[in-house]
Amino acid sequence: MSRLAGTVVAVTGGGAGIGEAICRRLAAEGAAVAVLDLSADAAKRTAEILERGLALPVDVSDSAQVDDAVATVERELGPLGLFVNNAGAVGLDHVQRVTPRLERQRDERAADGRATTPLEALVRLTDEEWASLLAVHLNGTFYGTRAATRVMAPRGRGVIVNMASICGIEGCTGHPHYSAAKAGILGFTRSVSKELIVQGIRVNAVAPGFIDTRRLKGALGPGRVAEQARTPAGRLGTGDDVAGAVAFLASDDAAYFVGATLSPNGGLVTAV
Repeated sequence: MSRLAGTVVAVTGGGAGIGEAICRRLAAEGAAVAVLDLSADAAKRTAEILERGLALPVDVSDSAQVDDAVATVERELGPLGLFVNNAGAVGLDHVQRVTPRLERQRDERAADGRATTPLEALVRLTDEEWASLLAVHLNGTFYGTRAATRVMAPRGRGVIVNMASICGIEGCTGHPHYSAAKAGILGFTRSVSKELIVQGIRVNAVAPGFIDTRRLKGALGPGRVAEQARTPAGRLGTGDDVAGAVAFLASDDAAYFVGATLSPNGGLVTAV
């Protein structure tokens, strides 16, 4: 595969998980890949397995760091042709509060058909937790898109792919801040795509369904097992499933896709 031969790519959150899979796939398609990640060690590990990799520690919630990273990519690898806004966060404290209550609700429904335990996900969500997730997902996507556009627009070409989620499409119970951030990314993508296509820059989004986390976290927890059970395809997605969608949108095969959302989700959501 060489659809991206000669293309310079930057992937945020490229140090592990879906981001690592995206970096590997784009490199396999011929791209030189800059791996941007909050963890310098993770970025280095991914970059070292690529033929032409560059590791850059970046906090995407800091616009100055994102701007500096784009400048470094252009200086070290050449003109930026593709920017993938993939970096994300989950809010571990919130997840640990909500997950046991979600599991209790599942048990209650199985027992008598209705859940009586309140999740209290919204009322116990702190200002800091809300702001933190929006800073990484939504602000980070804005900063990355803006920085990439500033160098792509004068050349009249470029591609930007933003990572959303099915939580941004239908809302995920117990995760209002994550769902809001991902929905914001979809609205942002639709807006800027109409503006930037006039300047030769294509912007689209990928909204994955539930992804298999065993490679990073070990055995599936009860929540992931339940998610797998309600996925029509009968399995969870993989990083490679998502990376394939990104690679398609990055290539000339997607030349007429503008503001679109591709959702590799195994049939959970079929109207996007």
